[in-house]
Amino acid sequence: MGLGPNARWSLVPVALLAAIAGVVAWGGFNTAMEATNTLGFCVSCHEMRDNVYQEYKKTVHYTNPSGVRAICSDCHVPRDWLHKVTRKVTATKELYHWAIGSIDTKEKFEAKRHELARHEWDRMRANDSRECRNCHSFEAMDFHKQSAKAASAMTAAMKAGKTCIDCHKGIAHTLPDITARHRAAFAQLAAEAKALTPATGATLYAIARTPFRLARAQGEPDGEIAPAAAVSVIRSDGDALEVELQGWQRDGSPEILYQRPGQRVLVATLNEAAVAQLTPLETVTDADTDQLWTRARLQLWVAAGGFAPSRDPLWQIGARINDDNCTMCHALREPSVATANQWIGHINAMKRFTALDADEIGLLRSYLQNHARDAAPEKP
Repeated sequence: MGLGPNARWSLVPVALLAAIAGVVAWGGFNTAMEATNTLGFCVSCHEMRDNVYQEYKKTVHYTNPSGVRAICSDCHVPRDWLHKVTRKVTATKELYHWAIGSIDTKEKFEAKRHELARHEWDRMRANDSRECRNCHSFEAMDFHKQSAKAASAMTAAMKAGKTCIDCHKGIAHTLPDITARHRAAFAQLAAEAKALTPATGATLYAIARTPFRLARAQGEPDGEIAPAAAVSVIRSDGDALEVELQGWQRDGSPEILYQRPGQRVLVATLNEAAVAQLTPLETVTDADTDQLWTRARLQLWVAAGGFAPSRDPLWQIGARINDDNCTMCHALREPSVATANQWIGHINAMKRFTALDADEIGLLRSYLQNHARDAAPEKP
């Protein structure tokens, strides 16, 4: 049975009311969502107002000759509806952390700054810097009006397929201390190394560049052991250890010991006196280069307190250095993307862009080489 004319007409007001309710609900939802995009809303809590907002006000995105201002949502919220709603939903966890006071003091905020920045950098790299491209595009750039350096860098980035956030970090907020996490981990490892009482015959690993001497008496060092290089304990004598070091000499370079033949993974550098004390063990020919490599051993003295019983904590710090520092310019590259020898050139070319010291560079290089495509880590 169909509806009578009176019944059909009675549905019209219901439909109209439903339509009006839908429009009001949609308008209210959209109005509320847009309200959360305003600068006033973003800095309404002291966590943002007292920290990142003060930094942002000193940048070109806040005030500039053209008078165009990019506010928080321009850089952190997508414009298209689907991605915008998705971003709003994921941002609800920020309300939770606001409620529990995760960053409600300056000290808490600074402690979390790097983690917070990494979340945003990773998000922007994953979406090809979508919010940046709302205003900027390679196609619209007039490279002739840029400085020669900027135009060259921009052209190279475009050809390399880089995204905006790969190079333009810290343009609206202060960059975090990207060395803090791995240096804290290293400080803990150093404290553990000082407390270590090594047993005779134990294998230990240098946690940093370690000078050595051929005799127990103090004097000028006869060489230096590389970070993560292995030694075997012969005996302990107070604050010093007598150890045995083994490595491979490349023909023509007797003053350097490497971890494997054919692969320049540094073990130690030696002066002439130390070279003269080496005991040859075997000689092989590298199939790829026809070079002769000789395995040799050396007994020497080192200061106690600078070694770990396992490489695992060193590799964890090396991985963190790689993740925190190298991703400042590009996406994370796993050690297996290059060979052990190729990593030497990569590190030498890129280290000037970091704040890493010589020990950190040495550990990073050892980590990458020992996890390279052609060199699986040795068993401890």
